[in-house]
Amino acid sequence: MDAPLFFHISPDWCGERRLARLFRRNGHAAVCHDAGRLAEDILFSIASGGDALRHWPGTVLFSGLYRNIPHWRPPLEAWRRFGWLAQRFPQARFILTVRRPEDWILDRLTRDGGAAAACHAHHRGCDTADLPDLWEADWHAHLAAVDAFFGDDPRLIRVDLDRETPSDVAARLHPVLPLPDPGWQQGWFPEAEGKAPDLSRLLDRPPAEQLDEAYADQVATFCLRGIDPDAGQGGGHSEYSSDWDGGTRVTDRKGGVRRMTVLPGQGAVSAPERHFKLIRAEGVINDALRLGRPMPLRIDMEDSRWFGSPQGDPLSAPVLCHNRRAGARNAVLWPLPGQHDIGLPGFDPGAAPDPIPWEDKLDQVVWRGMISGSEMRDGVRPGPASHVILRDLAQAGDDPALRQAAWDRLCNTNRLAFVRRWWGHPDFDLGVVMAWGYRQFASDPLLAPYCTPRRDRAFFHRFRYQLCLTGYDHGSNFIGAIDGQSVLLKEEDGWEVFYSDRFQPWKHYIPLQRYCGDIAEKLAWARENPQACKAMAAAARAEAAALRKPATRRAIMARILDGLAAAG
Repeated sequence: MDAPLFFHISPDWCGERRLARLFRRNGHAAVCHDAGRLAEDILFSIASGGDALRHWPGTVLFSGLYRNIPHWRPPLEAWRRFGWLAQRFPQARFILTVRRPEDWILDRLTRDGGAAAACHAHHRGCDTADLPDLWEADWHAHLAAVDAFFGDDPRLIRVDLDRETPSDVAARLHPVLPLPDPGWQQGWFPEAEGKAPDLSRLLDRPPAEQLDEAYADQVATFCLRGIDPDAGQGGGHSEYSSDWDGGTRVTDRKGGVRRMTVLPGQGAVSAPERHFKLIRAEGVINDALRLGRPMPLRIDMEDSRWFGSPQGDPLSAPVLCHNRRAGARNAVLWPLPGQHDIGLPGFDPGAAPDPIPWEDKLDQVVWRGMISGSEMRDGVRPGPASHVILRDLAQAGDDPALRQAAWDRLCNTNRLAFVRRWWGHPDFDLGVVMAWGYRQFASDPLLAPYCTPRRDRAFFHRFRYQLCLTGYDHGSNFIGAIDGQSVLLKEEDGWEVFYSDRFQPWKHYIPLQRYCGDIAEKLAWARENPQACKAMAAAARAEAAALRKPATRRAIMARILDGLAAAG
């Protein structure tokens, strides 16, 4: 006889966590949500014809079949796919938990800091004030669909969370699965963590955005600059390059099928174990789908894209990328999913503005960041990337000669060289913040003296002078650093991203030479010209504000895709 198997087929905030604890408490393997991987796995299996849920062998209960974070990725609702699950797992039972719809809607709006609301509003192209009516309709439609599919089928177990306790559910399931210890009986929902978002703010309808058509045209034209049908043979694509046929098929640079596809009504979905740089390509496809423009696209969202430039391989056709060298041909810029999306740091319309006036700020230059970047060289292209040298440092083990050799090379990478040059100087507040994947290096005796804790936005607001240093390409802190009452000192590095044309040296920021050899001179100028600095900061804030307008962003991306279509 097959082992018991249960699927919870209700949406989020319908007791999925407590249900999983009930099973686990009684020794039965249960998986709840798993950071959205359950929903990803089910929906990718449906779209690709793959073998679902093989990563969770021996599981008795699958609950939390949804994903609603991060907000820039489409919400996944695999709980709606009960028909497919019933056909794929005919021996399974299905638990449908229900509650008062108004209570469910309130929880969904406010739990997890409003994450679900942000995700659904972003992808439905609506205000959060529209969600209660939309969700109520979804709720009743789902219950009707479940009733129509199962009818009196005994595989369906209906649970009223407002009337039944975990003990009641345990007793009902006992003939199929022993659950002798129901545990805590006080309710189905954990206490909310942290302060709930302001409900009135969530339901407040913002003023209609006035679209500046000329602005959207200008940004899109810059992103499309350099399209050239006679640029020669294509090359230089990274291992994360992806070609989308505009339908359901996504392939790699060699024509192999990616573990990514498009599910009608859902969007682009991919297998849970994919690399995060492939999630970027998935994000571009979902951007195009939200804009109603399913069309063949070449996408390469790797960092440091030299292709199309005199120092890189030529591109025979346009490729969407998030960065390019100035003057590159057929490298078409696109906002980087996961970094440039509306609602993320620097692009969040609801973020609190810098409250500290220039006169009250510390008279210092501030910077925090990872040791990204590359070995400094005289030519246009730098040497090996810092992560390669960090790997060599790790592989050196306890060998002092190998460690010193790797350290000497790391000290010649642009960011670490700058930090060490100005470390401890009274004009600077600097620190290295190791990315999570490199956190072990923060305790290495060579690097530890320069490592500092991660700081929030309010910390940086305390300083008059923000600094943007080149990483592998354009400095990722640019928008966050320039959007305040401080002035930005930016290293001019020859890299472009989708908004680069809107920010000009000496109008919006103070330019620095490559590798920042003139920073002392530029800092002295800034101190002698506070009014000019404040004017730059004001102009920069106005430009940054335009970049986080949702309708404007959609118009920019639509024009880029239309430009690609027109170019064939």
